Amino acid sequence: MNNKSLVWILFIFLSLTWGSSFILMKRAMYPAEDEVMVFGPFQVGALRITLAGLVLLPLALRARKMLTRKSIPLLFVTGFFGNLLPAMMFTLAETNIDSSLAGLLNSTTSFFVVVIGVFFYRSKPSIYQLIGLALGSTGLYLVLSSHFDIDSTKDIRYAFFIFPATLGYAISLTTIKFKLQHIPPLSITSLSFLLNLPLSIIAVFATKAYLPIFEAPNGLSGFGYLSILSILGTAIAVMLFNKLISISNHIFSSAIAYMLPVVAIFIGVLDGENFPVINLIWMVLIILGVLLMNQSPEKLKQRAENKVGKK
Repeated sequence: MNNKSLVWILFIFLSLTWGSSFILMKRAMYPAEDEVMVFGPFQVGALRITLAGLVLLPLALRARKMLTRKSIPLLFVTGFFGNLLPAMMFTLAETNIDSSLAGLLNSTTSFFVVVIGVFFYRSKPSIYQLIGLALGSTGLYLVLSSHFDIDSTKDIRYAFFIFPATLGYAISLTTIKFKLQHIPPLSITSLSFLLNLPLSIIAVFATKAYLPIFEAPNGLSGFGYLSILSILGTAIAVMLFNKLISISNHIFSSAIAYMLPVVAIFIGVLDGENFPVINLIWMVLIILGVLLMNQSPEKLKQRAENKVGKK
């Protein structure tokens, strides 16, 4: 399989997997229809990273030789900002906003990726990528505006907890792309979780995250949702995402954040959340933006060279 096909397969799989993670976070906290909270937001975040870290522990031990004085802080930053911080912030936000809205706001990752890439790594986006970012942003704004209208009963202030998470995603993504390209994706994932595992374990005991499993009426059900979120939506998905970063440009990798709302909203609607049909039109802009953001300067240069070669 060539890289182009693999890029799109990973892109679609991760969009579906992470798009469903927002409803899984919600169900981990509220597993029953009575909407009674079983796990608190920080308990879900702590358990999620701990479980994923334990699943990846054998791989991390095999890759421990890649832990050097230079790589340790970079891998820690990757794990903390790309996994531990977002796991806490998203669940906190979803205590007062719908999972579909959380998925929408996740799209701001691409904004931060472009800003960090330009100002800290001197990465120059192509004109097509900038147009794609503008179209995606417009589509996001139009969807978001109507979503705020139907969620007037929610505490929208909780939505702002998502922005530190998406900034964290961008910091992690650009660190991997520009600083950790020499380390295999599987090793990046496992080692970044290993370095943050002590923090997540401390958080588990500090929040007594283990108690609802045994004491709450729907504790096992909530833990089931959390386990799926941890293993499939975190450990496996992050490994595949790091692979995607290594074989595509960093802006296109962040474009998954534009596709997550599409999946999150449809799942949210199936779960009973409201969503205006008119927003399907605005989603076309988002998808078009994703396609344009895949036009990196390197690819455009290669196409131009190929055309010259054919002549």
